[in-house]
Amino acid sequence: MKKYEPILQCEYGPLADKVCLEPDYFKGFEPARRQEIVAKEARFYRSITDAFSVDSQLEKAYVTYPSYDGAEIKMKYYKPLKKGDRRPAWIFIHGGGYMTCSVETHDFVPSYVAANADVVAFSVEYRLAPEYKFPVGLEDCYEAVRWVWAHAEEFGVDPDRISLGGDSGGGNFTAVLTLMARERGEFTLDKQVLIYPGTDMSGTVEKKSPKVYPPIGDERSKDSGPVAFYAGKDVDLTDPHLSPLLADSHAELPSALFILAECDPLVDDGLMYAKALQDDGVAVECHVYKGMPHAFILRTYTETFAALDKICAFMKA
Repeated sequence: MKKYEPILQCEYGPLADKVCLEPDYFKGFEPARRQEIVAKEARFYRSITDAFSVDSQLEKAYVTYPSYDGAEIKMKYYKPLKKGDRRPAWIFIHGGGYMTCSVETHDFVPSYVAANADVVAFSVEYRLAPEYKFPVGLEDCYEAVRWVWAHAEEFGVDPDRISLGGDSGGGNFTAVLTLMARERGEFTLDKQVLIYPGTDMSGTVEKKSPKVYPPIGDERSKDSGPVAFYAGKDVDLTDPHLSPLLADSHAELPSALFILAECDPLVDDGLMYAKALQDDGVAVECHVYKGMPHAFILRTYTETFAALDKICAFMKA
């Protein structure tokens, strides 16, 4: 097993008493029921965030763009109504284990950041597994960034200040996209926000957090979990486009903000990736929210808003 050091020591403590893990739309997820489940999930998250809505401050609408294979992909933009020019852009990639969730389940996150950080946010409706396996969804998101960069003037965006962010699987995509941008050289990225990202799918890295905390959702067979659905069979899971922690170098990547949940089987993925970036000269800011579970950014805990405000401050800096 490979050993990576964390950027800071985690206590691996218990969930905070106030945490409620229900409803759990991930447990027992069946792709055939995705439309029904995601619709229920979007309604639930809308209901708990309505009291904090910032929609009156934003212009929100969908656009479409062509992906690498000609497919038309939807993307939602969030533009502050107050006057401004050449704002930074923040392209958000929702989580959901590569196989569920949507722009609408995560709508509050880019809304809040757009309104409070004065950025133009975008949220990508990339194609999901198992119907679309690696690297389809990832390439959809790469093309989203390229499209925003090419259409920056249309949205009042500064093309030199385009940043990425995502939670969970979207955090994995964010990390990988910075590697791809460095490799391909078609555009530059300003910053990255990694919200409890998965950074290693390989099973070759020694970690404590997956032994302390139960898997996200439920136990699944090796043929039906998120990694299997997304990566498929006969794929090298040590590929840095799946496991960015294992990249040979993390030098010259965008400055990074890590938002991590203590009570999360993926917390070590984030802590180790933060250290790997820092060791290669990347500016890193890392926050671990004590007692919080995976996906807490979608709830309305005090810690949720503290984390959202950290993202806003990072984007405004």
